[in-house]
Parts: sequence; structure tokens; C-alpha cells
Amino acid sequence: MLETIYQAVYCGALGIKASECLRTRRRRRRPRQQRHVRHRPALPNIAHRPARVNDRTEPGHWEADQIIGKNNRSSMMWLTERVSRYLIPVTMPCGYDADDVVAWLCEGLDRIPARLRHSVTFDQGSEWAGWEIIADTFGIDVWFCDPHSPWQRGQIEHQNRQIRWWYPRGTDLSLVTPDHADHVASILNGQRRRSLDYQSPATIYHALTVH
Repeated sequence: MLETIYQAVYCGALGIKASECLRTRRRRRRPRQQRHVRHRPALPNIAHRPARVNDRTEPGHWEADQIIGKNNRSSMMWLTERVSRYLIPVTMPCGYDADDVVAWLCEGLDRIPARLRHSVTFDQGSEWAGWEIIADTFGIDVWFCDPHSPWQRGQIEHQNRQIRWWYPRGTDLSLVTPDHADHVASILNGQRRRSLDYQSPATIYHALTVH
């Protein structure tokens, strides 16, 4: 399963060159026995996230999270932009350990215009262990919440409750197609919000993409 994800990256199926998705920039993979486990670096803490991100005065800063499916064997990833509250879904038909997540997150971030791709904030789940690859590949900042502090990513936590209306706990998320996930995102992104002066996330986000 993991090999399938790696092959998708190396074959260019995710729209990202393999050399761009690897910290070493190699185009060929090392044989498995030659890989070495590195000490996990200190995580960039959300306390150091700039005020322009916290205050939502600069667009292009995202929060990411996963929702887990039936028997903890399937997953979906969602990205939300902090200014517009715009949601981007990433279906994950197989695998959601740290190596898989890097490949799928590359796919999700590749859908975002470069000028609206400045940072991503995660919780401290082990699935985000490949954050350095993401930061290096896209040239973006990465921030991590404190342990057991979901309110520090309150936006995605709130939107997860909306997403769960469509995909209740116990759903086999491996069966969710990209088209259906995009349909759900389109509905949520089209809802007007008081926090956005009764505009929709889609209206604000699309305005940001053309300015």
C-alpha cells in the first residue's frame, strides 16, 4: 500500500515531481535497507506564528486535519484557508500513516495557487511527521498546536463537525470519491456566513485567486 503511494509520487501521478517531494532531491529512491531514521526535530510551535496569520489579515494560511473512518482503517484530509474559511478536500483511498500523508498533502497543496500558499497549521498527530518535506517542497511555513489543544485550530475543528454531517463516524471513507468530496466541499463553501459579512467562503476565496 505504501509502495503504491510512493510510486504515484515517483511516476508523477500526483502532479509533483519526485525530486521536489524529497528532502534529498533524489529522483531515484534509495534501497530500503539504506534508509536511516533521523531524530525528530523540534516542532515549530504555534506560539511563534505571526500576528498577521492569527488575525487573519493575510490570506494564504491554512489549517489541516484528518477525519478517520470505519474501524480506524480509512481517512480523509481537509484543508481550510483562514481568511475565507474555504475548504479543500483530499480523498485518501488507502493508507494514512506519515509517509502516505506526505503524498496526499502534496496533492492537496498543489491545488492551491502559489500566492495563496504560505503556511499550514497542524495538530501534533504522528501522521504529520513528514512536515519538513512539505515545508521544503512548497517553501511554506509549518506550525504545530500545543498537545491536546484543539481550540488552537478552532476553525478546522468547527468545520469538521459540518463535514461529519456528511460523513458520520463509522463511514468507510476509502469509498468516498473525489467527485463526492468536491460536491460536499462545494456545498459548505457556498454557505453564507455571518463571520464573513454574509458572504460565502467560495466568493471570498475566488476573489483572492484573481487579485
